[in-house]
Amino acid sequence: MSFESTAPDAAEMARRIEGTLQEHPWLVAEDDHGDIVGYAYATGFRGRHAYRFTAETSVYVSPAAQGRGVGSELAIALLDALRASGYRTAVAVITLPNDPSIRMHERVGYREAGRLPAVGWKAGRWNDIGYWHLALGDGDPLEIR
Repeated sequence: MSFESTAPDAAEMARRIEGTLQEHPWLVAEDDHGDIVGYAYATGFRGRHAYRFTAETSVYVSPAAQGRGVGSELAIALLDALRASGYRTAVAVITLPNDPSIRMHERVGYREAGRLPAVGWKAGRWNDIGYWHLALGDGDPLEIR
């Protein structure tokens, strides 16, 4: 579940992609017909300079493509891109409950780091979020950013 109030239109998605690509990767998965079936991207984690080696990751897969490995493929490619860019840590924030997302994240190496109860209001109810963490490498700050 996304915490979007309304689905972003094409212009808003283009703006987001353009803004993200200035600092982080944005990946797209297509089916055999060229239709987009999922995307994954990273953003900065929090706003402070000390967090610059940590990225928050997001993976979205269309309902029709779920359960076919698209999410895992996107997540692995995204993590590879972050490693290549010198990131040390990836953090995923998952709206709970969401067993398929948890399974996908844990399949590619994330581990649960904590939960925050009832912090998001959507669909007429309070929703918990969970933080999942993945170490990407040692990250020598002297060699990167």
